[in-house]
This record gives sequence, structure tokens and C-alpha cells, in this order.
Amino acid sequence: MTLEKIYIARHGYRANWLPEPHPPNPTGIDSDPALAPHGVDQAIEMGKHLSSLSPADQPQFILTSPFYRCVETAAPYARESGLKICLEPGVGEWFKRSRAVVPKPGSYETHAKFFPDVLGTASLWEGTSVNPSLEGEDEDEIFDRTKRFWQEFFPRFEQKHPHVKNLLIVTHAATKIAAGMSLMGLASVHDAVDVNGEKGKLRAGACSIDKYEKQDGKWVILENGRTDFLSGGEEMNWNFDVKFEAGSDEDIKAREEAAAAAAANNTSKSVEYEDFFLTVDVPIVAPTYYDESVQENHENNNIAEQLLINPNAKFQITRLDEANPLFKISDNANAAADPESIAFSNLSAIDGQIYQTNWSKLLGTELIFDENGELVGTVREHLVADPSVKIKPKSKDLNDEDMDSESNEESDSKTAFLKKAIAIARAKNS
Repeated sequence: MTLEKIYIARHGYRANWLPEPHPPNPTGIDSDPALAPHGVDQAIEMGKHLSSLSPADQPQFILTSPFYRCVETAAPYARESGLKICLEPGVGEWFKRSRAVVPKPGSYETHAKFFPDVLGTASLWEGTSVNPSLEGEDEDEIFDRTKRFWQEFFPRFEQKHPHVKNLLIVTHAATKIAAGMSLMGLASVHDAVDVNGEKGKLRAGACSIDKYEKQDGKWVILENGRTDFLSGGEEMNWNFDVKFEAGSDEDIKAREEAAAAAAANNTSKSVEYEDFFLTVDVPIVAPTYYDESVQENHENNNIAEQLLINPNAKFQITRLDEANPLFKISDNANAAADPESIAFSNLSAIDGQIYQTNWSKLLGTELIFDENGELVGTVREHLVADPSVKIKPKSKDLNDEDMDSESNEESDSKTAFLKKAIAIARAKNS
């Protein structure tokens, strides 16, 4: 009997992918971190997924890279299935030749203290003679290494374990890709793959799984980087177009910088604005408005005309996220009007004055219509001016010292109105 299905998975999310400080490597071996808590969760989810497959599809044998994170990733499925984990150096990590330290991974003896319940022994699988070079490898060399691994592995494994049809290999991103490409007989680690009619790169997210099946004597890929069983979906995908080792400090730094740039770009592009309608109750303070003798001497007592706002008037208001916004209406006074006349309206009386307001919810809802009679919005709250807290500028409050007390940078960003308001507020609190 020969192998029919091979699942090649990448290990879960590594502890050193999180912000520092990082926990020490359990084995004490360089570049041999444990999984992060999130990676442990991923490994559990992967184990449950594999256990949920039909008996005809479930892996019957487990091989992993000799690095701790790969054994740890395979452990949940080993416990679910009752299988033992065997180590295979031929699917070990890829380290570039430019690397200062190329570590030698742990052995059965190394990992037995950490995974005594699920780790197999050399008698179950001794491993092939294929080892990653301790001088590092380039892309062609890791591809060649996986080709040599398959050539030695198939005859030895099928002779030793003839009953096994389905195999699970847990390895690293680069090795996962190289092993898959060489298994299918492709030319390099950069080739595109055809999965159910869709061409693309091999996916290599954390805890992702590729599924291969032997059809007519050739291995074909049926699932590319499957992660739909992970609650967080695909994370940390990598391929050989990335010029850093998968999961290296340089890789993590590049990802963080790219994410920050993307977030900044998305923030600038995704700013959405919403129309917000509110009413401001202007105080009635003009003496002529309450003077009955003045009212009786004028035929036109239309209140609306007395409170009319000049279309050219300026309305200014401070931040609406404050408890008591300030507002001012200016350029509304009729300079030619008699202060004792109705023409000197209430709004002429408050022209240029700064008022403090309070938020108040309306009992009902006001409807806002445009000039064409179309409903454009509603108002459920308004600002009520408090005439008793009217802020009236005084010359001593607005001297040069007060106006220049802020930095030039801050001052340039404020209108003259806001500068006045701040200066007056300071004077009141001093």
C-alpha cells in the first residue's frame, strides 16, 4: 500500500511575533521559540479540524520539523487521534546563507521532556538522512533539499509503514512551499499552482494546511493554505517573493511598517462625514423688545422681523463635543438704525457678543427641510444660550500679553473669535 493523501501544515503563531519582551526558548536553542497563546489556540483548532474529517481522510501518521513550535502545533491532533509525533530533519526550517547563526534543532531526547505523552521515538521513524545545511541555503538549495527528501522518504516510509495512506507534515512556511512544489514536480519555489482551476501562489499562513492527493501517479493539490477552520482566518501569510526569512525579526518589522502605512492610508481615505443638525436658541436681550411703549408706537410688531438674522451675518461656535459650547453672531447689526427703534433688533443687541450655551434635548423632533421642501434631517437636541453667563470682551482682557501667551503654532490654528473666548475664560478663572 502507498501513500494517497499528504497534508502539509505550517506551525502556529510564534511567541516572538508578539511585542517584546519575548519568553525564553524552551529548548534553549537559537531561533526555536514556542507558540504564542494565540498559536496554541490555532493548533487546537487545527487538531479539531483534522479530527472532524472522515476516517478515509484523517491523517494516520504525523511527521514534524524538529523545531519546538512544529511539535507543539502537531500535539493537539496527536492527542485527539492517539497518534505519536515523529521528527523529520528533511522538513526543517529554512535559514538564509547570510544568517549569523544557523541553529541545529532538537532531537527526540530534547523534545521528550516537553511532550512525553505524544512524542514518538526513533524506532517509529528515524528520519531521512536529508538535513538542512548548517551554512544556510538559498532558494534553489531548499528546493533541492525537499526534492531529495521526497526521493528518500517515499520508499523508506512506505516500506516501514505500509498501512498508512494519509500523512500529516507540520513544518515552516518556506519548507511548506518548497516541499509542495517539489512534490508536484514543479520547477521552482516561485511557480504558480493550479487549484481547482484557479492559479496562484501557494499560501503559507500560520497553521494553514495544503492537501495533496495522488492521482494517476502524480501528486495534485486540492487545498491551498486552508485556514477556514481557524477563528482568526489566515494570518502571517508568506511566500518567496518576500525577501526576509519567514517570521524573522526583519519580516515582522516589515509587516508592522506595512500595516502602519496601510492604516494611515485607510484612515485618510475612509473619513466619512455625517450631516448633524441642531438648533441654537438665541437669547432675547434687546430693550426695545420688552418696551411696550416702543411696541405701541410701531404698526409692525412682527416678532420674526425683529429677530431676523442678516443673511450676511457670521455665526461662529466652539467645539460641539464640549459641555458648554460658546457661540457668537457678528456682522448682523444695522449700523444706521436708531437704537431705540424696532429696527435695532434683538440680534443687533447681541451682535458681536459671546454667549455660553447648555445642551438640552427636545421633547419632540424638529424636521429640517431644504429650499425645495425636501426633508433633509431631524433635530432632537439644541443649545440654549444663558444670558447670565454672557462673555463680554473688555479691553483689559484682550491685551497683547494675553493674546500672545500661546505658542505661535497653537495661535495660528485658532480664529480671532476663539482666541478672544480663551483669553476671557482665562481672565474669569484667574
